[in-house]
Amino acid sequence: MISVSGLCISIAARRIVDGLSFTLDGGELVALTGPNGAGKSTVLKALAGVTAAASGEIGISGVPASDYGAMARARQVAWLAQSRPVAWNLCVEDVVALGRFAESPAAYGRLGTGGRRAVDTALAKADAVHLVGRSFQALSGGEQARVHLARLLASPAPCLLLDEPCAALDIAHQLSLMETLAAEAATGRAILVVLHDLDLAARFCNRIIVLKDGRKVADDAPERALSADVLAHVFGVRRTGSGGLVRAG
Repeated sequence: MISVSGLCISIAARRIVDGLSFTLDGGELVALTGPNGAGKSTVLKALAGVTAAASGEIGISGVPASDYGAMARARQVAWLAQSRPVAWNLCVEDVVALGRFAESPAAYGRLGTGGRRAVDTALAKADAVHLVGRSFQALSGGEQARVHLARLLASPAPCLLLDEPCAALDIAHQLSLMETLAAEAATGRAILVVLHDLDLAARFCNRIIVLKDGRKVADDAPERALSADVLAHVFGVRRTGSGGLVRAG
């Protein structure tokens, strides 16, 4: 689905991502984690076509990413950014309908039957059906986060990129979101999600990619990617006897 080889990205003369290589296949739910400033969001932006690479190659469905136009790429890859401002005071269902833009750029009421069905299904998956008809700007931060998740899920793209989707959610909705992503992966979608919660990543993800200073430190099953050595070296933490995380040292 996605292949990354030797990816290097520099911003303002500073190397943010350095020689990163990995693959993401259909059916996988993969976490991308690491400390602040490790380059996680920059990687997602590069995959989405928002940030240019200095060098390296990105392939999407066997085709060089550079061969896709913006709309064609959006049909392959849908991106949920870390910052998600909505400039206009749209109703909830119209915000979610934006996820159909690459397929059919229209408000909810002007979508065809298939488009409206996709929006309705996405709202149900994101536990946001009860928000339909409300003004997006009047919602709480957590409610807005669920609407944005529905917008992503409404996309026809087979690959989903999510940057810290759990940040504004309560614990129950964090678990619900991860269960939803796991279910989407089970349908064949390829999903890459930036997470800071290592326990959520270990519980739900097939693989975990760990970054430090723009370089890949681990890419493996959770129990190996989050080994004691990696936890100490990358995050400065260790597991206690009860399984909790505390600062190392």
